[in-house]
Amino acid sequence: MRRAAPHRRFMNRLKEIKMLKEQAETFALENREIITRYNMRELCSIYNGIGPESFPKWLRLGISALHPSLAVVAFIHDLEWHESDFSRESFTESNNRFTRNGYKTAKAMFAWYDPRRYLAMYHARRFGKICQAFGWTAWCEAGEAREKKHLAKK
Repeated sequence: MRRAAPHRRFMNRLKEIKMLKEQAETFALENREIITRYNMRELCSIYNGIGPESFPKWLRLGISALHPSLAVVAFIHDLEWHESDFSRESFTESNNRFTRNGYKTAKAMFAWYDPRRYLAMYHARRFGKICQAFGWTAWCEAGEAREKKHLAKK
């Protein structure tokens, strides 16, 4: 199998980010305003698909391929984690918002009689609970990384 040229992969990534931005607006997802704080290059570097950054890329790609309806939800979630403020309240709110946005996305993408709607809703709730149960360290690490990067610029 032939690999795409680096510039081609970047262009595909830009198209993906543009599509996610449009979906966030179309579905009226909670906290979609966070997207406007970043330019396209920053969005490309922050969004890593569904799953924590500690997962290998192939695993995140696999999870994302299995749950494409939750990509836009993970997009907003990744941006929220990038802006981590180290507080339990915002950590919990981000994870609860993942579930609510997942429900909204599932309802927008699939009709009430389509079983994929309920499967997507189930996985949104499941991923939100997994992040809540196991994500605190990653939440803090994301905030620390952002602060280090900010201090390095000064």
